[in-house]
Amino acid sequence: MQAAIKQLQETAIVMAGIQARQAEAIKDHAEWLQAHDRAMLELDARLVRHERNLDRIELGLAEATDKLNALIDIVDRRNKNL
Repeated sequence: MQAAIKQLQETAIVMAGIQARQAEAIKDHAEWLQAHDRAMLELDARLVRHERNLDRIELGLAEATDKLNALIDIVDRRNKNL
């Protein structure tokens, strides 16, 4: 009987150790998930800024293209008149 009690006590100690390690792993994982969520939010914000920058660049390129086309047209008309 004493051997069975001792074995149960040892088993309880081992189980407590396993539970403590699992609790620590769960805590670490929860912290990692929070960090991941923060990183994803920052990435989303950066993507929005990037898209706004691309829109601004595309608008600038379109304006520059229009101006260049107008200049080309002026030069072409002058060359035809010469």
